[in-house]
Amino acid sequence: MKKKELGFTVVLMALAVLACNIQIGGPVTEVPVVLEVSATPNAVLPIDTPTLVSEPAAPSTDTPTLVPLPQDPLVLKATLCWQGPGPKYDVVSALKQNERVILLGQGSISGWYVIQNPTYKDPCWVAEGDLQIDAGTDLSNLKIFAPPPTATPTKPPPTPTPTPTSTPS
Repeated sequence: MKKKELGFTVVLMALAVLACNIQIGGPVTEVPVVLEVSATPNAVLPIDTPTLVSEPAAPSTDTPTLVPLPQDPLVLKATLCWQGPGPKYDVVSALKQNERVILLGQGSISGWYVIQNPTYKDPCWVAEGDLQIDAGTDLSNLKIFAPPPTATPTKPPPTPTPTPTSTPS
């Protein structure tokens, strides 16, 4: 019977020693393990469970920076975003210098790109010279946009021309 108690005690001590060597996260403060051995047969051995105390990690002082994807062009200078290619169309919004925009496609009119309007989230047209498109951007898979029809200017109604009347003399 004594051999069983001794074997049980040795196993418990080995487990306690192994538990003290576990490291989770930061530095670990070791807590001593106390085993009380009783000579009484069938006695329960009380064991203090080791407690791991780790210091909290220091908060990161690094500010995460967003790295734009190669498909996100950079606006080179403050410019306008149009409903179609150029001033014969209405202005939808303005773009700020150094703003990144989402490229949706190329205009069927040379020199124009269609982007997602950063303000209203709908497509708008920007001149090619106002954007910097990263090298390596695959433009071959972009959708080709045809310009929308321009508004038909309405002619004002003709003004009646007075007809000369003769006055009796």
